[in-house]
Amino acid sequence: MCPILFKWGSLRIGSYGLLLACAFLGAIFITNRQFRKFQADINLAWDIYLLAILGGLIGSRALFLIEVWPSFMKNPYETFFSGAGFSVIGGYLLAIFLCYYRVKKAGEKFWRMADICTPGLAIGYAIGRLGCITAGDGCYGIPSVLPWAMTFPNGLVPTLSAKNTQLVQLFKELFPNTPIPSDIPVHPTPLYESLSHFLLLFLLLKGDWNVGTGRRFAFFLGWFGISRFFVEFIRLNPKWWLGLTSDQWLSIGLMIASVIIVFYVPRLNQEKEKIEKEPAKSDSLP
Repeated sequence: MCPILFKWGSLRIGSYGLLLACAFLGAIFITNRQFRKFQADINLAWDIYLLAILGGLIGSRALFLIEVWPSFMKNPYETFFSGAGFSVIGGYLLAIFLCYYRVKKAGEKFWRMADICTPGLAIGYAIGRLGCITAGDGCYGIPSVLPWAMTFPNGLVPTLSAKNTQLVQLFKELFPNTPIPSDIPVHPTPLYESLSHFLLLFLLLKGDWNVGTGRRFAFFLGWFGISRFFVEFIRLNPKWWLGLTSDQWLSIGLMIASVIIVFYVPRLNQEKEKIEKEPAKSDSLP
């Protein structure tokens, strides 16, 4: 775990930024292969990459600032320019919205493009979460005594008991009869999510998907929503409403969207096919 890889004066190259770049490159590599496989317009793909990067960076930061609004209002400069703090769901939402607009403007079918791009979303998330592990940016989970629990003494948000009062309090609550260690082990939740999405990537690439129905994209949304919903129970995020975090409510929204896509898109496609065939029938009449 090494948050800062290189320093030169005021310039700092962080491990999170490097792995985030690798995540985008991995997503581009996989998506390019998918575009060629399904004979889609590769020029449109590069527009989608640009919008996805912009939407991902801006949306993830914006949603994080909304989630920590009281802290942001108290210390706007420090909160805005801190090295930690991104909400990947916000990034996905804005990126999908921007890409939807571009795809429709190009006259392409959105669900076909979404299905083609889905494996890229999975690998991008899987690699990006590894950046949270190397940076120790506070995305880790609650204290744990499991064999695979990890510590981040030099992280952007360290797990040292002398520097992290939140972890100390949680450790006391979870393990009341255990001495507090100087470096508190925690659940490596980003690693859990990364492994989950590498498995998802395998299923997306090897499964027999009918590209264009939206079901491949829906499967990604459902998988992402379910995995994020459950991992939130062992993360440090504060409860927002009814005992659930804001990310859990957003995950529920993604799961609902997944179900709607599975049942709605095929009907929509069938209705469009009927509308397209009706003029052909009327033209053939004497």
